[in-house]
Amino acid sequence: MNTTFKGDVLLDGETENGLEASFEIDGDSVKLIAGGTELGTWSQAECDVSPTGDGSFLVILGGEPVTFEPVSPSAFAEAMSVPLVPTPPAEVGTPTGSYDYDAAIDEVIANAVATKALDVDKDMLSKPVVAGIVGISGVLMISLVTMSMLF
Repeated sequence: MNTTFKGDVLLDGETENGLEASFEIDGDSVKLIAGGTELGTWSQAECDVSPTGDGSFLVILGGEPVTFEPVSPSAFAEAMSVPLVPTPPAEVGTPTGSYDYDAAIDEVIANAVATKALDVDKDMLSKPVVAGIVGISGVLMISLVTMSMLF
């Protein structure tokens, strides 16, 4: 069965209006016709079609790229068994699943550097600092428990 798709063909690098042309798909062959003249016939194995967006397609015919803007992009996409719009590329660096907190904690622990100095007087967390942290934490916990019991 012979199916014809009319539209415009732009050669590689062209941005203006293309040449009025048509693709004829007949079984396993693809024929490009422009101005009443057959420009070539290729087997579908030699024809690579991919959507470029805005209803146009990059068609590589025997290694030569052309852009085809069919009158009916959806019908052309269906006939060539390609999607109507390009598949968006996967974003690099975007996590695809849930964040692995355990792995992050393991990494922090593995890369932690001891902060205790050889001299006890120069220790970052001296006994008074540790006692203050524990005391404040205790008071905070007691107040939170008291607040939860009241409300």
